[in-house]
Amino acid sequence: MKKLLMLSFWGTILLLSVAPLAAQNTVDVLNNGPQPANTAGCAVNPNCIPAVWSTTSNAGADISAAISANFVFASNVGALPTDFPAATSGQVCLADTRDLTGTTLFGQIATYCQAAGGVALLLIRDSAVNAPSAIPVFVISTANGDFLRNTVGFNTTTGVSNFPLRINPAVSAPPSNPTGQHNCPNGQAVTAYVGPGTATYTANESLCLPVGAGQAVEPSMTVDSQGTIYVQSIRGVPGGLDLWRWYRTADGGPNADGTLPFKYEGQPDCGMFITPFCTASGLAPGGGDGDVAVNYPDPLNLNIPNLAVVSLSAAEITGSNSTNRADTFSTPNVAAAGVPFDDRMWINGINDPSHVYMEYHDFGTTSQIFVQRSADGGETYNDAAGTVVDAATEPSVGPPTGNIAGQIKVDNSSCSSHGNLYQIFVGPDNPVDNTHNSLAYMNAAYVGVATGVSLTNPTLSFTDYKIFSCGAGSTCPSGAGLGNLFPALAVDNFGYVYAAWSDNSDVYYSYSTTLGTRWSPAIKVTQNSSQAGKSNVFPWIAADANGHVAIAWYGADQVGNSNTVPATDTHWNVFVAESVNGHANSPVFAVSQATDHSNHTGQISTGGLLGSSDRSLADFFEIAIDPNHLVNIAYADNHAGPSVTYFTRQKAATAGISTKGKCAGSSHQAGGNGHVKGKKSGNAQFSFSYDDSNQPTGSASFSDSGSGVNFQTTQVTAATFDQAAHSVTLIGTGTDNGRPVAFTIVAADSSLAPPGLLSITLSDGYNNSGNLLDGSITVY
Repeated sequence: MKKLLMLSFWGTILLLSVAPLAAQNTVDVLNNGPQPANTAGCAVNPNCIPAVWSTTSNAGADISAAISANFVFASNVGALPTDFPAATSGQVCLADTRDLTGTTLFGQIATYCQAAGGVALLLIRDSAVNAPSAIPVFVISTANGDFLRNTVGFNTTTGVSNFPLRINPAVSAPPSNPTGQHNCPNGQAVTAYVGPGTATYTANESLCLPVGAGQAVEPSMTVDSQGTIYVQSIRGVPGGLDLWRWYRTADGGPNADGTLPFKYEGQPDCGMFITPFCTASGLAPGGGDGDVAVNYPDPLNLNIPNLAVVSLSAAEITGSNSTNRADTFSTPNVAAAGVPFDDRMWINGINDPSHVYMEYHDFGTTSQIFVQRSADGGETYNDAAGTVVDAATEPSVGPPTGNIAGQIKVDNSSCSSHGNLYQIFVGPDNPVDNTHNSLAYMNAAYVGVATGVSLTNPTLSFTDYKIFSCGAGSTCPSGAGLGNLFPALAVDNFGYVYAAWSDNSDVYYSYSTTLGTRWSPAIKVTQNSSQAGKSNVFPWIAADANGHVAIAWYGADQVGNSNTVPATDTHWNVFVAESVNGHANSPVFAVSQATDHSNHTGQISTGGLLGSSDRSLADFFEIAIDPNHLVNIAYADNHAGPSVTYFTRQKAATAGISTKGKCAGSSHQAGGNGHVKGKKSGNAQFSFSYDDSNQPTGSASFSDSGSGVNFQTTQVTAATFDQAAHSVTLIGTGTDNGRPVAFTIVAADSSLAPPGLLSITLSDGYNNSGNLLDGSITVY
């Protein structure tokens, strides 16, 4: 099995596996030793280190009495019996998982520790673990691990610490809900946090999480047509999912600071009948990956929109749904996928009461992307099926390198394109680049398009189109390729399609006005912003209205690859780029910071199992736009302890959002700039644009200094598009050196009819025509 096909799956299963009932233990440094600066989550001593217990250790029982002993640091993370020195007997083992050089089971490290006489194991890691063993195993963060290694310190000969430690039994802190969140269980994974907010976004709020969850990462979210917000996160296999809901009628309106009183809805992959088992054990059939989707109100069910949820286990996808706004869920279908042994599924609902599409990745050797449809709201997915990677594209994005699949999106517009399916993925540009078997050569972005989809046809047929390429043989400007988990996709209310991706340095954006068959030149939304030239990863995109687009990502304050930036001095925040003319010839984005505090310090891994840096935030986060055109964001945050889910939303809708206009595929756009030869001498410079997707707008300029021409439009009165010639004819009025003239401009697309052509005729007798010397012309 090819390792690159396994990155996302094993990155989740092995690196995010959590002890589902991990209680909040703590560690103290004794004998007046140095005290840690990070005291968040401590319930025993105001100067302590939070620790998470692996429920599969110590015969399944948390410690009932404190363990006081020195720690003994294990070289090579304790992957070999000889890594634990003789002084280990009677002491606590301290092992740093960042020192791993190969695949080693956490329970195996504990076994070697016990064999050397160790009484407990502290693992340094930014996410909880599953470590079956006879001695208790606890996880502490890398920041606190570095504090023990470097500040408390140890004898380099014996490995024994300079000060003793005390590992305390778990103490549950009472729930704290300053934002009015309700149904929160007793004992929280982290102390509740409410920030000051930013100029554009509300106070950031942590969502209440039971202490037994261990973590809440990779938050997915969706907003239904009635404005109900659903946020879901994963614990890791076999911990399942956690879900929160804000439904104004039942949960209450926004607080004065804009925060929302979310209701904690428990674990949706537990279902209706096994919830007591989940509650007691913390186990659920999934938790490796998750996603949520909504349908439109069901007239046969009090106009309540259906909510679908999927959860990934090691071998299958669990599907369930709720018809009462997440208060209860159907019994989980633990075999929702038609192909066993799967990876990274996404779902999206169509705007009817019950149809949901699910995408997932083959974890086997084909690297195929499968799509299935549910007709029962997400309980089963056997209504239709198809594959995304077509025969022409498979040699480029199949084995050995494979591809990384992003989300699937349905066209829910009222246009003729309603029901179209779009599936984004990244992979090598061509078969030669594929032979490198390297993430760095995932240098192109693609979209699979299924048109004319019928809800009565069980077959889904996709054709693939290339959105963007860094170039054959290229590893992109950053040298990291585009496989930076995950490319993202959105469709607005008029059928325009939008894509975003990252090369680990910049966030890129492209749009399609032609239903996914042709894409605009990519732009860097990070360019000319505070994040230009820094590390930017995990973009997510949402769209509504006509051209209203928002892109969010994690942005660092350091230059460099997110996997190798300074681990102690790199601070991350959530940034948002928003546009109200997202499919214009030159879209304008405004960039703002959504987080009111740094949500993470250190590195962010984009390498899955093979990544050696910090995966505590997992691999993505999501945003959604609500019916009031507000951008809602759910993100992972570990600034105050374990990684949990936070929420913030835009304070006010951005001005200029248009809810009218032409549908994608029926509108036209054209634009260009560059030079052609002058009529008499030198070069002539031109620029023009035309867009009738909303209110028809157009402009043009032409300067030929050798002929004394300086033309500017005042009005474009007519535009004619020739799809066969890929050209546009613009007619209107303007001025030449201030004198009124009529004009006709004909321009041919420089990429579809190379090298491009521009001709201009003015009523004062000037005319000129020629191929482009530089620049470009696009005609859609």
